[in-house]
Amino acid sequence: MQPRNGRDSVIAIVLSVLALGLIAEAVWGRTATPPPGPVSSWAVVLRAADEARARGDVPAARRAYLTALFRARGERSLPGVLSAAEGFKALGDREVVERALEMAAALEPDAGTPLSRRLQALRERLAAAEAVAPEVPFTR
Repeated sequence: MQPRNGRDSVIAIVLSVLALGLIAEAVWGRTATPPPGPVSSWAVVLRAADEARARGDVPAARRAYLTALFRARGERSLPGVLSAAEGFKALGDREVVERALEMAAALEPDAGTPLSRRLQALRERLAAAEAVAPEVPFTR
């Protein structure tokens, strides 16, 4: 049976090449390896936030850290939530750090793990900064 048009011929050739490739992989013992898993969406945004902070673009860094924080929480990623909290700590956003620490605690890190120690260290740094911060009276 002959192909009726040029498109059928191209399809037949493509299918033949694919079949030959699969046979060759089987003969040589190769298997197609899947690409590495996708990068977490929070990790991509966190890199952008770190870059914005490094170049001094605080508003862009703040927006990106906030996006990374909520994406990490949505993915239930304790490392992501902690990384975003540390970014906010570097920006001096104490209130957001406190909320991020609450989110991290809700993810229930196992006691004694590096992540739980990281969470505790961030809490301690926040408490130390609060103890050192001078009270500035508000006057009008």
